[in-house]
Amino acid sequence: MTAPSDAQSRDFSVPTALASKRLDLALATLAGITRNEARRAIEQGAVYLAGSRCQFAATLVLVDQPLRLLPINPDRTQIDDGQLRVVYRDDWLMVVDKPAGLPTQPPPRGGDALSLRVRKALDGRSYLGELHRLDRDVSGLVMYGMRPDATANLAEQLRYHRATRRYLGLVHTAIAVPRQTISEPIREIAPGRMGLHPAGMPARTHVLPLDFAAVERMALVLLALETGRSHQIRLHLAWAAGALLGDRQYGDTLALPRIGLHAALLRLRHPEDGQQCTWTLTPPDDFWALAGSAPLQLPADWAVLDPAH
Repeated sequence: MTAPSDAQSRDFSVPTALASKRLDLALATLAGITRNEARRAIEQGAVYLAGSRCQFAATLVLVDQPLRLLPINPDRTQIDDGQLRVVYRDDWLMVVDKPAGLPTQPPPRGGDALSLRVRKALDGRSYLGELHRLDRDVSGLVMYGMRPDATANLAEQLRYHRATRRYLGLVHTAIAVPRQTISEPIREIAPGRMGLHPAGMPARTHVLPLDFAAVERMALVLLALETGRSHQIRLHLAWAAGALLGDRQYGDTLALPRIGLHAALLRLRHPEDGQQCTWTLTPPDDFWALAGSAPLQLPADWAVLDPAH
């Protein structure tokens, strides 16, 4: 892995005098910044050691290791005032509410990210099991494993479709979206952009219409995934029904502050005792703001509906 390049990045090589020192101390010494500034840069994902991002200030550096410090992107810091919205937490797993605009992982130039907020809330615990992601401009439920055996159990539930995830989407469309299952293979066609392709990975999305505003050309849909390909819902809907509101990458024409997609339900077996757990999260105000005056209604029983049946 190679650290991303940037015209304003600063590159160093660890000298003998700093070998076996902490990363934050070495960075502060080489970059001429304070230890606190060095720690913040490390925590925000702007520091690469030997070509890989390193977010642990206590990491011991080795002589001649390359060290790169990227500038922090000011547009990606303190989104949503740096809050972490914890939906559920115990010794086995954590479920959090990701706001739109916040990356799940730190971007290459560093900045605020959901994983950084979660790590900060762990009070120095070094382990965090990352299981799935949401796109930056999407909101909703994200879970983490709090110990290795829990992460393995949850990952297996996701892999074999024993865990359930439901999404709510706002579609820009002139006609009502029919109930359907979209089965179109997906592969990456350019960096960060996916496309439908016969040689792609199998992908299957179930779509259940909930409401339609004909005048405003908007539909509210409930979605279920059988596979979890990158950008799957966004790409499948754009192909079969209409682009999600605000999803300009896949065809929407509206310049909106976020994408009309929200991870609204998560159901799984608790890794400790197998008890079924369900968390639901209705969309936030900025989701509904995308629809403007469109009279779309979320049914009261949406959480028990199954797009796959």
